Amino acid sequence: MKAFRYYQYGGPEVLQYEEVPMPEIKADEVLIKVIATTNNPADVKIREGALGTSLEFPFIPNYDLSGVIDKVGDSVQEFQVGDHVYAFLDVTKNGAAAEYAVARSVDVALAPKNISLEDAGVIPSSAVTAWQGLIDYGKLQEGQRVLVTAAAGGVGHFAVQFAKWKGAYVIGTASERSSFSYLEEIGIDEIIDYKNEAVTEKMEEKLDLIFNLSPLSSEEVTKLLPLLKKGGTLVTARNPADDEKANELGVHAISMTAKSSSKQLSQIAKLVDNGFVKPWITEVDSLENLKDIHEKFRSTNGKMLIKVNPN
Repeated sequence: MKAFRYYQYGGPEVLQYEEVPMPEIKADEVLIKVIATTNNPADVKIREGALGTSLEFPFIPNYDLSGVIDKVGDSVQEFQVGDHVYAFLDVTKNGAAAEYAVARSVDVALAPKNISLEDAGVIPSSAVTAWQGLIDYGKLQEGQRVLVTAAAGGVGHFAVQFAKWKGAYVIGTASERSSFSYLEEIGIDEIIDYKNEAVTEKMEEKLDLIFNLSPLSSEEVTKLLPLLKKGGTLVTARNPADDEKANELGVHAISMTAKSSSKQLSQIAKLVDNGFVKPWITEVDSLENLKDIHEKFRSTNGKMLIKVNPN
C-alpha cells in the first residue's frame, strides 16, 4: 500500500510517500481502508518532535480517519467487514496517512450516516476534544453562560455546536469576518472580534465556563479567570492558567488533553445524524499532497478534508 512515513523528527522534508507493507492486526484491532483523514496542528508538532511523544520510526502520521473495515481481529465482536467507521487513533502509533490503517476497536465507532463518509474523517479528535472540554471537564449545564475562544477553529466550531445543543448561552472569540456569518448560522449568541476588542472589556456578565482553545500565553489565560462567577471553571486545551490565582478568585482552572473514546464518538455520530452538529470543512486536498500541506500549514477556521481512497 502507499503511505506517508518519516524516519526522524524534522520539517516537512522528512515526509516520504512510499510503498509500505500492509499492516497486520492483533486480536483486538481492525484494519480500515482509509477514505479520509485530516491535518491537525498536533500532527505538525508530533512530526517536529515538539510534543515529546515517543515514536517508533518509520512512522505514519495522522490520527483521525474515516473508512471501511477491511478485516477484524479474532476478539472483535462489535464490528464486521464492510462497516463504515470513524476513529481517533493512538497518536503514538502508525496512523491514517495511508491507504490502510490499523485501529484498536476501542478507538473506533460507526460513522454518522447523514453526511458522507469522507466528511466524517475530519470529526473524531476535534469533536472529542470539544465534548470532553465542555461536558467531562466543564460540566456544562443548560442555561449557563460559556465563552469559547477560537470559536471558528477546528475544535471551537464543534464546541459551539455542543454548547448550543446543551442549551447554553454561547459567546465566542473569532477574528476573520468570513467566520462570523458561519458562527451566526450555527447559533452562537455573541461574537467578540478579539483583534479589535478586548475580551475582558466586552464581558458584561460573569461566566459559568470558559473553554480556551486559543494559543494564548499562560499569563493571558490567567487574565480570563476574573470573568468567571465564583465556583466557575476555566478549561484549557492549550497553555494552563495560574492555579494560585484561580484559588484566590474561588474558581477552577483545568488543563486537559483529549483521550480517544468510542462511546463519545458514537454519541457524536447521533448528534450529527439528528442535525445538531455538522463539521465545517473549509479546505479539501488529497493524501499525495501531504508534504505540501505540511509546508503550507497554518491554523485555519474549520477543518481540512484529506481524501485518501475514493469512496
